[in-house]
Amino acid sequence: MKKLTVLFSTILIYCCFIVSGQTADETLAELDKLTQKTDELIDKLDENIQELKLKSKQKNGIFALGGYSENGYGLLAGFKYFPNKSVKRYYEISGYAGFIEEKQTRYNIPIEVYSLNVGYFINIQYLSSKVNAFQFYVGAGGTIGNESINDSEIQLQPLESISTNDGTVYGIYGAMEADIKFFKNLSGIARYTYFYHPNSDIGKTKFLLGIGLIFKF
Repeated sequence: MKKLTVLFSTILIYCCFIVSGQTADETLAELDKLTQKTDELIDKLDENIQELKLKSKQKNGIFALGGYSENGYGLLAGFKYFPNKSVKRYYEISGYAGFIEEKQTRYNIPIEVYSLNVGYFINIQYLSSKVNAFQFYVGAGGTIGNESINDSEIQLQPLESISTNDGTVYGIYGAMEADIKFFKNLSGIARYTYFYHPNSDIGKTKFLLGIGLIFKF
């Protein structure tokens, strides 16, 4: 289609130049300029069509995943918002629940962490497919929540006590995520999320490595 369009335009302009009395060299120079401009316009049109296809396919979604989290396990669920339905970026609001253990003492202290996270993610195009079958994202954001010790599971000796404070924690998080399309509205996700809570007395860093599903609507 592209070659036929260029050929037709070339023949038409060539005839016009002959009628106008221009020399062969002038005609060829004008034809070269026209061909270059035509190619540029067609390439730009192809890019716009591809972008529109991606936008029409991408949807907002809700997701949930579970996996290994710092000597325990964790769960993460939330909502993704894609502005203009483009795969290039999205905003996320999610909730994290971690059930982990402190391994630095002989008590293996059980810890529960709950947090609300808000982040911004961008698509890494050279690691993603152009047909929306596989997408790779990296992102970061802020987090705030609560962490506590489950005292009921700790067997202390006489005169022993735990001086660690529990309560509100805040900080930042970063994540890498792979999105693999299964069906029209369902995809699988694999994700690594790293949390940093600078005011935590229990543990400043935590992570979640998990897999799950996202339903798009």
